[in-house]
Amino acid sequence: MATLSKGEEMHPQGNGTRSAHGERRAWVRRLLFLALATATASQAFRSGTALAGCCEEGTKELLAEHIEEYTATGNTDLPGCADTTESLVEEFEDAGGWSRTWFADFDAWESDWKKTSLPGGDDASWSDARDFAYFCGHGNVGRVTFTTNNTDQRLLNTDTGFGDVDVEWVVFDTSLTLQRQAGAAELDTWYSNAFAGGLHLLIGWHDSPSDGDTGGEFADEMIDMSWLDGGGQTIKNAWFDSDGGCTDQDDGTTQMIVAEDLAHYDDFLHGEGGHAADGAFDGNYWMWSHDC
Repeated sequence: MATLSKGEEMHPQGNGTRSAHGERRAWVRRLLFLALATATASQAFRSGTALAGCCEEGTKELLAEHIEEYTATGNTDLPGCADTTESLVEEFEDAGGWSRTWFADFDAWESDWKKTSLPGGDDASWSDARDFAYFCGHGNVGRVTFTTNNTDQRLLNTDTGFGDVDVEWVVFDTSLTLQRQAGAAELDTWYSNAFAGGLHLLIGWHDSPSDGDTGGEFADEMIDMSWLDGGGQTIKNAWFDSDGGCTDQDDGTTQMIVAEDLAHYDDFLHGEGGHAADGAFDGNYWMWSHDC
């Protein structure tokens, strides 16, 4: 099966791409998707996979979302996002003690990541109500791309405000979203919005990653199941690892991490080691880039 090169089939309005390895052939699902993607779905139509109870005292919580079906928006489909998100969720399941909520395709909503203080925003119920939040799909500089109008199809960096409720770590496994442009202007905007609460790390890509098993192998490197499995690395090291977040990536593809405090550079996932306390928003941030 041919692999599309990065940058092919750009959205006519400028959304970035991840390269895809193929297309879905389930035409019945696609017809349903096309019908729903043009309208604002109500909560009654939402059918996420709640794999374990969320948000109880002492529970570690994961929100995972991915979008594979992008045809209706003019972008390439991303079958790798479906596979790698499934792998990531399974890694957290194997770790034990994690509640896991997983939304896919037209059930993955921009409002889940938009700060609740904005019209239609509901991050306080979803991404910010968890400890670790992961999204795999399309993106571009300073934004992430969705497929339904809940509340719209683009999460902008100015729409975010993580950490007011709970979340410590947010990952956008999407093209260009954390690109550092001249003067780091887009990262400045991410910081001044996304870190206004208690967020520790914002993790993503400066470049366009291939549509491979990035998320699943990233989780595998964070979570230590046994001496045979490896893992148990800091979140930062797991993302930058050639067997973690760099899995299936071309040499030179650049990753990015933004942090509130330098101490967050050494955060471990819950259950795998310690992590620094929440940092106070002070207008200064740390960033690290890494070439796979």
